[in-house]
Amino acid sequence: MQRHRHLIIIDNLESLLGEDGSWNNEFYQQFFTAWIEKGDTSKIIVTTREKPKTRGFNRWRWIELKGLKPPEGAQLLAESQITGDLENFSRRVDGHPLLLRLVADLLLAEFPQNPSLERLADLGLGNLSQLLSDSQVVGIHRGEETVGIALVLDASFQRLSQRQQELFTKTSIYRREFDSLAAKAVMDNYPEIALSEITADLRELQRRSLLEEKEENRQRIFSFQPLVWEYAQYKAGDQRELHQKAIAYYLSIAQPDSWEILNDVQPYLEIFYHHYQLTEYDNAFDILRAIDDFLTRRGYYQTLADYYLELVTVYQQQEEQTNWKYTASLTSLGNAYGSLGEYQKAIEFHQQSLAIKREIGDRGGEAKSYGNLGVVYYLLGKYQKAIEFHQQSLAITLEIGDRGGEAASYNNLGLVYKFLGEYQKAIEFYQQSLEITREIDDQGGEAASYNNLGIVYDSLGEYQKAIEFYQQSLAIERKIGNRKGEAYSYMGLGNVYDSLGEYQKAIEFHQQSLAITREIGDRGGEAYSYNNLGIVYDSLGEYQKASEFHQQSLAIFREIFDRGGEAYSYMGLGNVYKSLGEYQKASEFHQQSLAIFREIFDRGGEAKSYNNLGIVYDSLGEYQKAIEFYQQSLAIKREIGDRGGEAKSYNNLGNVYLSLGEYQKASEFYQQSLAITREIGDRWGEAASYNNLGSVYGSLGEYQKASEFYQQSLAILREIRDRGGEAKAWFSLGLTYYKLDRISEAKEAFLQSRELFQALGLAGYVQKCDDKIRQLETRKYPLIVAFFLGVVMFPFVLIGGIIVALWRLLKRWLRKA
Repeated sequence: MQRHRHLIIIDNLESLLGEDGSWNNEFYQQFFTAWIEKGDTSKIIVTTREKPKTRGFNRWRWIELKGLKPPEGAQLLAESQITGDLENFSRRVDGHPLLLRLVADLLLAEFPQNPSLERLADLGLGNLSQLLSDSQVVGIHRGEETVGIALVLDASFQRLSQRQQELFTKTSIYRREFDSLAAKAVMDNYPEIALSEITADLRELQRRSLLEEKEENRQRIFSFQPLVWEYAQYKAGDQRELHQKAIAYYLSIAQPDSWEILNDVQPYLEIFYHHYQLTEYDNAFDILRAIDDFLTRRGYYQTLADYYLELVTVYQQQEEQTNWKYTASLTSLGNAYGSLGEYQKAIEFHQQSLAIKREIGDRGGEAKSYGNLGVVYYLLGKYQKAIEFHQQSLAITLEIGDRGGEAASYNNLGLVYKFLGEYQKAIEFYQQSLEITREIDDQGGEAASYNNLGIVYDSLGEYQKAIEFYQQSLAIERKIGNRKGEAYSYMGLGNVYDSLGEYQKAIEFHQQSLAITREIGDRGGEAYSYNNLGIVYDSLGEYQKASEFHQQSLAIFREIFDRGGEAYSYMGLGNVYKSLGEYQKASEFHQQSLAIFREIFDRGGEAKSYNNLGIVYDSLGEYQKAIEFYQQSLAIKREIGDRGGEAKSYNNLGNVYLSLGEYQKASEFYQQSLAITREIGDRWGEAASYNNLGSVYGSLGEYQKASEFYQQSLAILREIRDRGGEAKAWFSLGLTYYKLDRISEAKEAFLQSRELFQALGLAGYVQKCDDKIRQLETRKYPLIVAFFLGVVMFPFVLIGGIIVALWRLLKRWLRKA
């Protein structure tokens, strides 16, 4: 072997080792010792569950063999004609090749016509523990005819010392990674054992492939493979006492507060798990309730949904209708699914909660359930249903004298009417909510009411009023130390200044919002801050930055499973690529947005996606497609009663027909939009409609009419202090005055526009104004020359005319003579 190259394969090396890892065969000991010293020419491949304790072996390259990957395990089963969810099953059994083969052989023997994984349940083999221990799951392995997985693992287990066996079975109480301290906590029958001895035993279990080990922050961390964990639990038997010890251990290391990340509250989630295993469900609820606010604030909605679903499941089985913790779990589960965008599930659980509260006569709880259902239907874009539920909630709060609940109902009704574009109604409800929160000294509610009033006035285009309300909200949130509320006030201010075209101010406010949401760990708020920054940079023409912010927003929404937020991030990306002229990409993003809104039954979002697709195809010049998308958007907005959205759809349809040169149709749609915006008090929308009508008459060559509409638009934009809109209105007027040959007025309009664009930092628009002013200057010179020539030639023309007239008179006189 030293003279020629050879490959030697030795399988099952652990059979040559004693319990302590030393060689029990002198020949093999001498062989490997010699090989380590001199065996450089040939190669040896060894498979073993345990590493020999021979010096030099650690210099070998050790590859830890994992189970088959799910696709590989699925392929192994498929080759045996097994059907069903093959990849999922392979994942469940950790890809263990022997177990996969044994299961395949069993199904082929019992159900040769239909060897489906679903038939395992017919054999009483529905879980992994049964697959490990049941005598049916056996086959030929290493010469033995009736070998099961448990017997294979038994061979390794029997080689352990008594203490190592106990350590192996007792640490299986931990479902997650654990360290030596956690292991010592369940080994109290060895009170004198040192931590170093525990660590040594754990490392020995790892050497025997019964545990996995890694180093983290210079600390050894251990864990079980799923299959081995099931086996260890099977060997452990009754674990009630161990669950109590695990609870005591996690209580000893749990941080009382100041949590930052999910890992900070992991001990509480483990305490929940152990209480749950002990069937102490009320205790498990109390633990989850203690960290509910943190998990909600940080956007860990999926975690909340998973744990509350476990509680709801067992409470339902126990038929504990009168247990308030059951209805509270239903409500929390509904809220979690609502935040995840799984609205149908949210409705289902809120309905269950409502039914129980009605049955037991809990009127206050009934009102809250109606309110929660109203919120979900609002998120779905089913605004009329939302109103009905909020009205039912309001009626009960009035009946039982719940002033706080009454304020919440008014607030929720305001929210719905705001999205319906019925701004005056929304303001009335928010004002009612504000009065009550002041009366009962609910400062948090008062701040929320101011914030909501800010949102309405922003939508109305009354930006100064919006700013005042946001500032009032911000002052209270700072006073009471509500960092999340403070962040959302900054967010609102950022949105107003974006609408005003004051983009630098908008960025500053959104950055302040972002900083706070990061600080407090509000992942949803952080994502919306990134999304808002993307919108501002899109308006500024900094498309790369805009795209990056939307991508950051998208990543977080995906991470926290917020499907609605994900859809809005796709929408933002679609708008950026539309601005870049990359219409195909823009269309793809808007289609992704549309697919999600349909999936989560968000009709309002669906309408927005159709609208955005219409804008893309309008920009492409594919006007028929654009009209179809705008009509789909309009139909939904009418269906859900969104008057403001309906006005926008009419405006967009007008834009298409303007591009098509069908000016009469365009004018009709703009007039319909104008009528709605006036009706609902949308000042910005009214200004946009006047502007668009000006464009129609400008295209028709009726420049005087066009200038009148632009003047009406300008007056409103000045009134609401929309400097960006005002600048554009001045520019449109400048173009119209130019067509009317009112050159000095045109120049004045362009100068006004330039000044505003300059103040807003929009260099591209400033350049456009400069170009127009230069164009006016070049046109002025021919006019001056014509005027000069007219002045010089006028006396000569006059004298010539007099001479001609005198000559004609002389000729007449001569004839008479």
